Amino acid sequence: MKFKKKTLLKFLAAIAGVFATILLLLSVPQPFFRSSVTAKNLTLYSDQPFAPESGQRVLELAEAKLAQSPLYSAEQKHLVFICNARWRQRLFFTYVYGAGGVNYYPLTTNVFLRNSIIEENCLIGPSGNRTSGERTLDYFIAHEITHTLTGQAVGGIAYHRLPQWKREGYADYVGKGAAFNYDEAKQAFLANDPKMDWAKSGLYWRFHLLVAHLLDKQHWSVQRVLEDPIEQQTVEDMIRAEKP
Repeated sequence: MKFKKKTLLKFLAAIAGVFATILLLLSVPQPFFRSSVTAKNLTLYSDQPFAPESGQRVLELAEAKLAQSPLYSAEQKHLVFICNARWRQRLFFTYVYGAGGVNYYPLTTNVFLRNSIIEENCLIGPSGNRTSGERTLDYFIAHEITHTLTGQAVGGIAYHRLPQWKREGYADYVGKGAAFNYDEAKQAFLANDPKMDWAKSGLYWRFHLLVAHLLDKQHWSVQRVLEDPIEQQTVEDMIRAEKP
């Protein structure tokens, strides 16, 4: 019995050690990223050299979007790390390897993004193609940082209990900013456009539309959108009943 107890304790200690190591890497990843630039309260790190002026421009675009959110504070610093090397993506993306970006709030407020071309303000998707349209590099930066802002607004536990349409919809709302076209999205929703199905397209277009409806058409506050128990189906019915 003593032998089994010691074995169990060693196993638990090993698990705790692994977790502590991962948490340390996620919290203090700077040694793995040599190039960096800062614009206002945002700092962009990369494991490859990049033109500082391009990095500043991307950060300025992201900050302008974030500043439109009432949850944002210009006093809080945010760090973004671009993982160009595949091994760094595997190391810092852990269980979500292959995603465009990841935010581990409340474990850390650091944001990690996959390989990018900073000079062109674009991310490189898993297929090897550059992201296009509204999903620019500054979009991904603002999107992921908004997850931190959302978590801080409602609390860590409540944040992870938020339905996906609210959590991702609001991050998309901030990330796309003025590039989002409500009428176009509504028409796609009513026409059952496949891009509106997150499971098939990987896009948060449907969730963005629902959040935009509550914020811009119903004039709800962001805090109310996050805290009200309204169901996704209810918002979808509201959109369908909306007058042209």
